[in-house]
Amino acid sequence: MGQHIRVTGSKRVKWQRHAPVSALILWLCLWLNLNSGFWNIQPPNDAGEWQLLVRSVLPFAVLPAAFFLVLRRRKAHIQGSSPSQLLIAYGCLATLAAVFSPEPLWALYWSIAFLATILAAWTFVDQGDPVASARQLMQVTWVATFIVAAILAYQARNAVFGAATTGYSAVEGDLAGLARSSGVARWAAVPGLVCLVRAYHTRRPVLIVLFLAFSGISFFMVYRMQSRGAVFGSVAALLFALLVSSRMRRYALPFAAIALVGIALLETPAILSDQVSTYLARGQSREEFISMTGRTRAYQESLEAFWDAPFLGRGQWADRLVIHEHSHNSYLQALLNAGAFGAIPYFASWIAGWILFFRIQKKRARLSMEDRVSVLEAGTVMMFFTVRSIPETTTASFAVDLLVMVAVYVYLETLSSKIRTQRQWQQVLSSQEASQWRREPRTRLAVASERQT
Repeated sequence: MGQHIRVTGSKRVKWQRHAPVSALILWLCLWLNLNSGFWNIQPPNDAGEWQLLVRSVLPFAVLPAAFFLVLRRRKAHIQGSSPSQLLIAYGCLATLAAVFSPEPLWALYWSIAFLATILAAWTFVDQGDPVASARQLMQVTWVATFIVAAILAYQARNAVFGAATTGYSAVEGDLAGLARSSGVARWAAVPGLVCLVRAYHTRRPVLIVLFLAFSGISFFMVYRMQSRGAVFGSVAALLFALLVSSRMRRYALPFAAIALVGIALLETPAILSDQVSTYLARGQSREEFISMTGRTRAYQESLEAFWDAPFLGRGQWADRLVIHEHSHNSYLQALLNAGAFGAIPYFASWIAGWILFFRIQKKRARLSMEDRVSVLEAGTVMMFFTVRSIPETTTASFAVDLLVMVAVYVYLETLSSKIRTQRQWQQVLSSQEASQWRREPRTRLAVASERQT
């Protein structure tokens, strides 16, 4: 129990399954439930409606199955103040608030999907090797975002790689309204950030080239979508990774400096300023830009709706059902969904997540190389969604943002629990060794006195 957990980085580790099969199946079911909803639960007429119906009812199966597995295997070795448990508290309060919703069944449906996500993530905390299982939860999530981003890139290839000056408005036509530019940029940013971190922490040239290529394509998609939230979130996440990782500072900062100097030599500061302003404006008028594409109106309406039910809120999806539009802010959506009582644990979940990350980061010398990279990936992605939580909604309702962030939270919680347990055992062993050394001098004195007599 007291053994050191450092693992040499030169050893080649083959991928193997650590997570239980049941946990992987439940997680896959939640991913299949994306882009469906309560409105699809109706008698089907064709094969397309059948698959939508099956995907829509998956949360009703995942929630009881995950709850049973968590109780049966006693996997929830999570502290009460952890981000995922704070989200559970928020989700339960939002579920109670569903009785005040204009559409109680809709609100209850999204509450079930929300709670099922966290419970399904907890089933990954296997008793055999909880850190490896939770790490695999995060890795499976990265792969899922990469696959969806690749599918979207192919379907929207004309908007992303075509001759159009921007993909901001063109992408919705290519995807038949299934995703907006901000959604496509979000899907692309997550694998882009993960691949970039991986590229700077592997020593195999082939993997370095592949990771950098995937990352470049992903960030090109973010650039083409012109989603300001995703752009600023990606920049903040990259700067965060540079500040936290000494290896990335060593190799990436000189490259970035050379690139900036090259850009400065090619264009004058005035031209660059005009190009950046044009890119960020997206052809909008000054009034549209100042209103954040109508977000300020949504913020005002959300605050007014909050004061109509300030304590418990109106249940999940309250913004769509009450103000009939996206609230475009995670914290306002939490206030609408669960009121002030539910918003407290929701706000605290973000704070607890960052405290957890920096506590683990301080002890990174005790981690294996694989966990060091995984922790950096978790923090980089968390920074992206922290910035994105301001102009969009993140973790306040069921969506891909929640799936990604819950995977990050559960991994950090499990790793922190293991570090804490090992520290406790080391303290016990240290006290036993100290006690033994205190007894040994007396024993040697007794033997010496016996020899003298």
